[in-house]
Amino acid sequence: MALRKKGSKFKFNNRLMEFLFNPQALPFTLTFTILAVLFVSFRMKGIEQAYALNHINSDIQKAVINNKELKAQRAREMSVPKLREFATRYGLKEPGPEQIILIP
Repeated sequence: MALRKKGSKFKFNNRLMEFLFNPQALPFTLTFTILAVLFVSFRMKGIEQAYALNHINSDIQKAVINNKELKAQRAREMSVPKLREFATRYGLKEPGPEQIILIP
């Protein structure tokens, strides 16, 4: 069985650091690092925007449902039997033909 020399891992790490921070490779290293950070930040911002959009869509759906319920309630209140009930309660009667005015 072959034995590894002690410190070979340290030499590898040292050589890697020397390569990455070499004046010729440093611009590429910095460019790659900046691109990686920008990619992650844009991705995170996209996910945040998706969550915000889903929240807004759920609020819209709630408002649409609430609007439908209010329209149904208004229709129930404006129904003919309900209007007749209000008329009898407050002593109102239907207008005569001479009381109806048509605006052209």
